[in-house]
Amino acid sequence: MATAYLLDQYASPELKEKFLPHVLSTGETTLYEGATFLTERQGGSDVGANVVKAVQIADGYKIYGEKYFASNAGMCGVAMVLARKEGAPSGTKGLTLFAVPWRKEDGKLNGIKIRRLKDKLGVRAVPSAEVEFDGAEAYVVGDPTKGFYYMMEALNLSRVCNTVASLGIMRRSYSEARQYALKRDAFGKKLADFPMIKDSLVKMAAKLEVETRTVFKYLPLFEKVMRNEPGVSEKDIVLNRLYIALLKKETAEQAVHFAHEAIEMHGGNGYIEDFVTPRLLRDAQVLTVWEGTANILGLEVLRLMEKFGAGELFLEEMKERVAGMEGEYVDQVRGGIEQLEKLLLSLQKASHDHKTFHSKRVAQLMVKIFESVNALEYAASGDERAVKVMEVYIVETWKSGHEFNEQLKSVDYFDVVLALEEYEKETAI
Repeated sequence: MATAYLLDQYASPELKEKFLPHVLSTGETTLYEGATFLTERQGGSDVGANVVKAVQIADGYKIYGEKYFASNAGMCGVAMVLARKEGAPSGTKGLTLFAVPWRKEDGKLNGIKIRRLKDKLGVRAVPSAEVEFDGAEAYVVGDPTKGFYYMMEALNLSRVCNTVASLGIMRRSYSEARQYALKRDAFGKKLADFPMIKDSLVKMAAKLEVETRTVFKYLPLFEKVMRNEPGVSEKDIVLNRLYIALLKKETAEQAVHFAHEAIEMHGGNGYIEDFVTPRLLRDAQVLTVWEGTANILGLEVLRLMEKFGAGELFLEEMKERVAGMEGEYVDQVRGGIEQLEKLLLSLQKASHDHKTFHSKRVAQLMVKIFESVNALEYAASGDERAVKVMEVYIVETWKSGHEFNEQLKSVDYFDVVLALEEYEKETAI
């Protein structure tokens, strides 16, 4: 998808004609899977340290060097590769984006060699490799001085894909845990009859629903910005990048948490390969690493705040959306907004070390507010289940400590939140 986007948005007409029909093929021509190769051994997340070089020849360029973590290596028909032209400046500004076919037109490898496949913890269906370029034919995509900028746009697309993949693992983990708890006998009851199990399942259901609704309610803004539709504002562009960072970080971490919860729900069964749960955990863990770790995303949030005023834009947006709402749950969210305001004021006067140290805390607080506002809007319909999901989510998100609770909302709302009436109808059929 990222390969198709970059070619469609920035490649010359000739380059589009050469590669796009293959990348977009549904059978009418040979399919080229895509890939984006960024990471180098010495750089990692520091893409500006990349040293893979592009040497100009009479009719184009040839690429030399090594990409250290190249996903979909060997499966792709064309890869989007960042390389540094001879004489180009150091850092990210000196990087150019190239389209590099895996094979030449005669079918022979295009000066590319796989040194080794990575023996990964999970997602083994996607080959990741150390790839060597030894004179690989390459084609410049777009403005040679904007390679890093282009790849960051593609990275935003990949982060959205990462977010949706995380939601998928959350959903599968919840589904496995739910089904097992409703059917498993223990101590003369079903697992789902015990309060702690009800609490776990209802909290998973509420978090999954609110997070999924938040992501899909946001996606029209992402599409509007990526398509550069009429009426796109600077605020739209900044909030789009902010929301991507927040949601990628949160969903990836929650995918790991949900997989863990599913394993624990199954007990010993959850730890053996007869069940899907071990694979869910292995596959979830990479989602916190691919397309930017939590630290990198925290720094992205900090950069957006300092360079584009993202903090103020976010506060403005959230205040506007809760304006006119009333009730104890709204007050809790407004309290979170006030916390964020104070934190942002403190950071304005703080040292660089303090700013980077607190960047993840800012991101975490923002995502709590963002999702809580969506939960409040969902409950505003008055639907009984929507209201209960919102209450469970808000209570869990903004709980202050380990105080004794007279109300056990997650237990009391179990039947409604898990939609057991519909489940019983399905199982009866």
